[in-house]
Amino acid sequence: MVERAEWNRGLEPIEPLVEYYEREMGQLSGRLMAALSLLVDLEDSHGWSDQGAMARDSVRYARLLVASVLRLVAAAQAEQADTLSTAEAIDAALRRLAGANGDGPHEARLGILDPHGRSTQER
Repeated sequence: MVERAEWNRGLEPIEPLVEYYEREMGQLSGRLMAALSLLVDLEDSHGWSDQGAMARDSVRYARLLVASVLRLVAAAQAEQADTLSTAEAIDAALRRLAGANGDGPHEARLGILDPHGRSTQER
């Protein structure tokens, strides 16, 4: 089996962020949430709008893919009757990124909307 140090090769500068989300959400979900957080931070960075369309689209699709995998993990855990705390932690973290009131600037970008375009907090 691969050692944890091997998993984290190159991640040393952001290890505290990864460890934080792992404690909150578990190893797989936590690492995905750390990646999602970094992508959102990039989109919020100064000069982001000056980036080319290809770069913006790449980050946008990467963010949407990570968010979709988080939802798949949460759904699989709920179906297997695992603790719902992980699914709840994923949902809470996505809401935090979307804004405390569910109307933050990232809500639509993170895909935290139901099929009717309402915030998932309204459900």
